Amino acid sequence: KFGKIEADLVACRGVGELFERLLSGSGEAFGIPFVWLSILHDPKTETLLRILNDSELLRNRLNVIEPSSFLEVCPDGPSSVIASGDLRPFFRLMPPNVKYFIRSLAVAPLALHGRLIGSLNHGDASLERYKPGMGTTLLDHLAATVSGHLSDLLPPGENGAAGPEGKREA
Repeated sequence: KFGKIEADLVACRGVGELFERLLSGSGEAFGIPFVWLSILHDPKTETLLRILNDSELLRNRLNVIEPSSFLEVCPDGPSSVIASGDLRPFFRLMPPNVKYFIRSLAVAPLALHGRLIGSLNHGDASLERYKPGMGTTLLDHLAATVSGHLSDLLPPGENGAAGPEGKREA
């Protein structure tokens, strides 16, 4: 399932398409009821946030967070974090309308050109879905694939060679 999702993602030609497929594809493939993005509030993410907010699907599954708050709950850089039970420390990663329904959580950090920009988050109402100590190899690989393709689609610089949709201009 991860392989198919990754193949679909690599075929995406725009940033909005990449994240729409990521959120809907991983949710559907694995029966995950809550899938959303947390993106750092930072000048380096302004273009990305503008693109994400242009999509109704993504806008409704987007949480913007201060970098210091993000690092408090995800201090291990590129490694995924698994949590269950008392998720109050993670509430700041969650969209307000779902935080009280989520009982277990998987957080996979995302990067743009090697710099942390936020995370892909999977949540479930079941305490058993994500338990500390679970392996995160596949989730880490998925996050690395997304980060790599995002870096290809959104070149460095304020707007780089990316057009308004985050597509490369010829």
